[in-house]
Amino acid sequence: MNLKQIEVYFQNRVGELRTLAERGDPWVFLCASSFIEYLAKITSGNATSSGTEYKNFLTNSLFRACPAYASFRYASGRQDLADQMYHVLRCGIVHSFSLFPDPSAKGKHGGRPRSIVIAHRQLGLAHLQLLFDKKQKLDAAVFIAQDFVEDISTVVTFVFSTARTRTPTGQQLRNNMRSWTKQYPPIGSLLI
Repeated sequence: MNLKQIEVYFQNRVGELRTLAERGDPWVFLCASSFIEYLAKITSGNATSSGTEYKNFLTNSLFRACPAYASFRYASGRQDLADQMYHVLRCGIVHSFSLFPDPSAKGKHGGRPRSIVIAHRQLGLAHLQLLFDKKQKLDAAVFIAQDFVEDISTVVTFVFSTARTRTPTGQQLRNNMRSWTKQYPPIGSLLI
């Protein structure tokens, strides 16, 4: 299996995410969050689901490719968007079909209800805009579907560009990607 085939597969899935984003329904966030989890696994090569790989992928790949995530600060002063993305998008949407972190995530792991609000462009909000309303206990990052998908496209390009480098990091990334996709082929038609 070669790296180019894997990259084309992921770019095709990004195209499908764009279609979902334009439809204006919430399914794009479920698919995008699951897509990020798979990217985290193929890049780390690790099957554990402790959240470490997901958060590391966000910090080391998405936040580097799209720096606005790294600089986002909640009104409370917290700068923990990677944690909130893990608890709300991955654990909340993907694993619990809800935008609210489960009791374990809220208790000892720092997940906060309403720390991420999802929307589409037609609502007039900006991607990664801070939404704060003390009365409603709202201190949130706004995720706009169309912009979120473009950021995922950017991180896919970033990851595969890194994998093509002749560095030890690039070699390890290529090995992880080939090994993971062979052992756990993604959904759809990956012809490798």
